[in-house]
Amino acid sequence: MNLIDAFDNMRFWGNKRNSFLQRIRLYGILNRLIDITANIVLPIYFRLTASSTQYSLNCSDKKEGERIIVSLTSYPTRIRSVWKVIECLMRQRVKPDKIVLYLTESQMHSIDSLPKSILKLRKRGLEIRLCPDEIRSHTKYFYAFQEYPKDLVVTVDDDSFYRTDLIDSLLKEHKNHPKTIICNWAREILSNKYEEWPNVNKPRISKHFLLLGVSGVLYPPHCMYKDISNATLIRKLCLTADDVWLSCMALLNQTPILFTGYKFNHFQVLIRNNQTLITINRDKNQVCVDNLNTYYKQKLGISPFADLPID
Repeated sequence: MNLIDAFDNMRFWGNKRNSFLQRIRLYGILNRLIDITANIVLPIYFRLTASSTQYSLNCSDKKEGERIIVSLTSYPTRIRSVWKVIECLMRQRVKPDKIVLYLTESQMHSIDSLPKSILKLRKRGLEIRLCPDEIRSHTKYFYAFQEYPKDLVVTVDDDSFYRTDLIDSLLKEHKNHPKTIICNWAREILSNKYEEWPNVNKPRISKHFLLLGVSGVLYPPHCMYKDISNATLIRKLCLTADDVWLSCMALLNQTPILFTGYKFNHFQVLIRNNQTLITINRDKNQVCVDNLNTYYKQKLGISPFADLPID
């Protein structure tokens, strides 16, 4: 078993928990100790095994059919740690054809100024792009959709360790549902109130899902409404919530979303002063939902999060 998977399997989630030990919060302490240990051991493991050819990409552009493009972004607070996430992506059972790190030029200035831990990964297949638009977390998909319109784009976040079966889990479902967005975490849209949308617990397909990107999402070609690449609208309506924007574009395009049921354990890369969008954007997400409902009601006569398509 790969060491990443081993640490992930040690952690206590869901049905692995005893109700009494849960009440006394023992699992929180154990998981924290496992996380700290993993964040010490895994970087050492990555460095010791980096020279192995099995942990590099075959960056040929000659592959026929849809390529697998993994796209992510980062920002200054996390940039020195993102190499650990990329190492996980290099070690997938099903390797991507490309891993592209999209960065905002105004934050990073030049590729040569990036940490050596990232620059070294270019020899093993990582590609880095500096991008002009200030669109925050939307950067992780925005340019990839335009650069690779005929390929499968898989997005991930920049602060999690990913098990070696992540891409495999998405690709297996894609083969059975080629025109469906595949995600490993979703909420069901039941009303206009974001906080009332429950997590989806069983694998199924729906046009009423909010996809959540932290656990990995696979986007097939042409799955989004035409406004997906409108940076002006993103900044005006939904700058702080890329998942809400992406889900809205899928709703308007009537593209179904499949929740896989994949066991994603939120195995985090520990970063000093790290803030996640989940903790920052609880109130802002509702504002974005309301903005999109109002705008598209005026433009198209549809409130995307209220006038849901028929499954």
